[in-house]
Amino acid sequence: MVQMRKWRPLLKLDDTEAQASYRQIVEGLVTAIVDGRLTPGTLLPGTREMAQLLDVNRKTVILAYEEAMTKGWLVSEPRRGTFVNAQLAPLSTVRSAPPSFALELLAQPAVPYFAQRQQATALQHRPGMLFFDNGACDHRLLPQAVLHRYYRNALRKSFASNTVRHGSDGTSHGLRQALAEMLRNNRGLAVGAEHICLTQGTQMSLYLTASALLEPGDVVLVERLSYPPAWEIFRTLGAQLVTVDLDSEGCRVDQIDELCRLHKVRMIYVTPHHQFPTTVSLHAGRRQQLLALAKRHDFCVIEEDYDHEYHFDGRPYLPLASDSTQRHVIYIGSLSKSLGSTFRCSYVVAPRNVIEVLEQNAALILGQGDAVAQQMLADLINDGELKKHLRRVSKEYRRRRETLHSCLAEAFGERISVQEPEGGLALWVRFADEIDVDRLVEKALEYDLVVRNGRQFSPMDQPENALRLGFASLNREEIQQATQRLAQAANAIAG
Repeated sequence: MVQMRKWRPLLKLDDTEAQASYRQIVEGLVTAIVDGRLTPGTLLPGTREMAQLLDVNRKTVILAYEEAMTKGWLVSEPRRGTFVNAQLAPLSTVRSAPPSFALELLAQPAVPYFAQRQQATALQHRPGMLFFDNGACDHRLLPQAVLHRYYRNALRKSFASNTVRHGSDGTSHGLRQALAEMLRNNRGLAVGAEHICLTQGTQMSLYLTASALLEPGDVVLVERLSYPPAWEIFRTLGAQLVTVDLDSEGCRVDQIDELCRLHKVRMIYVTPHHQFPTTVSLHAGRRQQLLALAKRHDFCVIEEDYDHEYHFDGRPYLPLASDSTQRHVIYIGSLSKSLGSTFRCSYVVAPRNVIEVLEQNAALILGQGDAVAQQMLADLINDGELKKHLRRVSKEYRRRRETLHSCLAEAFGERISVQEPEGGLALWVRFADEIDVDRLVEKALEYDLVVRNGRQFSPMDQPENALRLGFASLNREEIQQATQRLAQAANAIAG
């Protein structure tokens, strides 16, 4: 039997609790039984003795015992006493974690891309840790005072118009109108609010779009190196992936015609503006060829334009979706590279019949959007504050790109090759064979540096002796430190 002096802490009786004492005793008994600290058949002290041990009125203990007996946790045997119900299933003495789910789950293969992201999240609080991410923006450069003001104003408007309570149809339409005007003016898309479906992230956009188009067994073309969440979504939906090669001018569009003769291609997923992860821009001739092939073979082109805002050399290419004659492109964009991942605003641009289907499906998993955030984002776009912010940070990001390029050249020399991109927030760096990137990534952790392995961007898990190094989220001093750590790791594995 549990030692008498341990009854009070065992039952966690707390004089400061507002809850009635007898209820605390009941809950303490149940918790102790469930946790295995009171096993089936254990004899409890009598009501008078327990009242003395807990320093409570005997009636309090009587009430607690009676309720626990009513619920089947305790039993009373005449002339013997009160016991933990012996009919209860035996439990382990200590349970450190909740038991696993009773039903079998559908097994999902581990995705290295997500595994390393979880690893990076676990390391982010380590003092002095630096990260070469995939090309995120720097939240420290956001105009905090402006965002605070616009959010307060949006909150005030939302409460005044009661859109917080009754949904966000009005604010959704306002944001879609603002985005449509931005896309018309900056990207040449002839669209209105009715051609835009709002989502909470690029991956949600991809999932909604793919689930509306794909059936199990459909063939989807992806580039030989591509965005892992995209091709994992296609696989989850039962698609068969077929890869298209890349070169210094982007996707090898010339291979698509032959692939379409071998397979009934349903869709191709591309990032033509700044190819992910290699950052190469798809040249104009190949863009026109891709649109012609989509029309000839009747497949859908999913065009993700994840960082259109940042193009440093020359004028940015207009999206494939801007071609007024095309009828096969669905365009996906986001504000996450402009305002950071905190503001979960992405969007799909497509003909109205597509948008109607996407919005119906989105309503099942999302419900109403964030009315306050939608109002704020619309105001930021309409008032020109977003454009002003992008103009300011673009200059800084360009300087950071130059810093990283210079630091890499100094640290690695001819052991690397870098094709400086026309835009974007990352560099794609190829290493000489003497540097094993797989070992380099592991060794870099010992120098407090997290960097992604190039192999993770291969849908077919092919080795890739390259790294994608995002520079925008690091200031120039941090870029120098991170490059030095990467060089130290490379020297360590070479030795």
